[in-house]
Amino acid sequence: MAVNYRIHVYVLDNISSSFKNPWKTLASPRAINTGGGTESPHVINAIKVCKLLEKEVLVSVSESGEICIWETEDLDKPPMILRNEHETWGIAIHGEQGLLAVSSNNWKIKVFNIVELTKNDSRFGARTSPNVLNDTAVIQLEGHEHNIPFIDFNETGQYIASVSIDATARVWDICSKQMVSCHKVPAHRNQDQDTW
Repeated sequence: MAVNYRIHVYVLDNISSSFKNPWKTLASPRAINTGGGTESPHVINAIKVCKLLEKEVLVSVSESGEICIWETEDLDKPPMILRNEHETWGIAIHGEQGLLAVSSNNWKIKVFNIVELTKNDSRFGARTSPNVLNDTAVIQLEGHEHNIPFIDFNETGQYIASVSIDATARVWDICSKQMVSCHKVPAHRNQDQDTW
């Protein structure tokens, strides 16, 4: 559970047990050094737990654009930290391909090839299938006209779907870095245009 700039990790005895005190509290080293707080640029906007290559990971994204990747089997280990230039909201992970995508308030999607970024330190394990980005470390997808709260990969990892406050849903081919489909929500009278 994300609270300001911290993540509280709980252990449940069973699926219907109540939440007790956090088992562990996580925070990025930069957030800890600044003291955090509700107005901190390190406030966490989203978290996601998913398999990335051979490890289960917990990924957080923040107002500062900092992306932290913790290995859930060793939460005492410092996270891998990636940077995005703007407030970051959406998280998508394609575990088999070793791809991590984030979306942000600069109206762009950034896709990180974790396999390439960790080729000298295979901390998350090896790739089990061909990677659609080959040896490209990072790509950026541009075309939305407003913030992008949500993104997700398709089953193969070649395509990403995104939805934006610009009232469009788009599909991107990450191999060509091109948008391949766009659907605009029709405007209706008295409807707020911030539709996503």
